[in-house]
Amino acid sequence: MKYYLSIGVLLLAAACTTPQSTTTETPAAVPDATTAGAITQEQATVLATRYFRSLPDSAVYQLPTMRLMDAGPRWQVLVKRTDRVGRMPDGSAIEIDKQSGSISTVPVK
Repeated sequence: MKYYLSIGVLLLAAACTTPQSTTTETPAAVPDATTAGAITQEQATVLATRYFRSLPDSAVYQLPTMRLMDAGPRWQVLVKRTDRVGRMPDGSAIEIDKQSGSISTVPVK
């Protein structure tokens, strides 16, 4: 019984050790939104599309009608909604900070 236990402990110890890496390569740096500079219009479009698709009622947003406007330090994004047809306002708006990429909702008038 002791023989099986000691073999089990040895196998467990061998499985838990990680091999040491002998390569000298450094991992490639991934650009971060905060270090890469301002968010471009194309990046803002991607962020806005992901945001609207992540909402629980994402089917009501007509993404082909998306409009981006330069609002100084932010991008303002306007999208029409199917559940507001014939009523004003008939869209939703968000703002994307150009430096951080953070998204905030904006009331539509």
